Amino acid sequence: MTPPQQPPPLRSEPGTLGSAASSYSPLGLNGVPGSIWDFVSGSFSPSPSPILSAGPPSSSSASPNGAELARVRRQLDEAKRKIRQWEESWQQVKQVCDAWQREAQEAKERARVADSDRQLALQKKEEVEAQVKQLQEELEGLGVASTLPGLRGCGDIGTIPLPKLHSLQSQLRLDLEAVDGVIFQLRAKQCVACRERAHGAVLRPCQHHVLCEPCAATAPECPYCKGQPLQW
Repeated sequence: MTPPQQPPPLRSEPGTLGSAASSYSPLGLNGVPGSIWDFVSGSFSPSPSPILSAGPPSSSSASPNGAELARVRRQLDEAKRKIRQWEESWQQVKQVCDAWQREAQEAKERARVADSDRQLALQKKEEVEAQVKQLQEELEGLGVASTLPGLRGCGDIGTIPLPKLHSLQSQLRLDLEAVDGVIFQLRAKQCVACRERAHGAVLRPCQHHVLCEPCAATAPECPYCKGQPLQW
């Protein structure tokens, strides 16, 4: 009796199985790229994530920030330029104010000196008036006071002793010099135009101090500087 024959062993056909696996799906098993053999052999590597593989931002996304930075820099430069202009203007105004303050201080000092001179002249004038009054009283005591002002009554003067006349002459000369000094000082303080008011205006640009305020307001030029127009 013939023993039963064993079925022939199954042989795998690599070409057939590989072609079947490769024709299964372009994405492989469960949509994963690669074939099942790659997964089994350990050579399977998942495709990189589109989020992680994203490159640096394009120039179109960075350009708005660059434009904004340029605008801010332009505004900063403009602000600095305006600040420099304001500082220069402030320096000019400060110099003008300082010059005005100096002129005002100098005018105030001149006014103080003029007032002091006026007070001194008044004091000397009062002293001279007192001396004249005293001399008149002495002359009245001698009976010749009424004849001295116009040099009238020379006969009465002739009755005065010669030593007394010399003494009176010396005293009168001293008094006359004092009166002349007071007159000179008073005239020096008067306005050269009207001769009525004290000069108080400082003429510009010559800085002369010879006119009162009303005369200076209408004067076309300085009396001492012919052809030099006044500046107000």
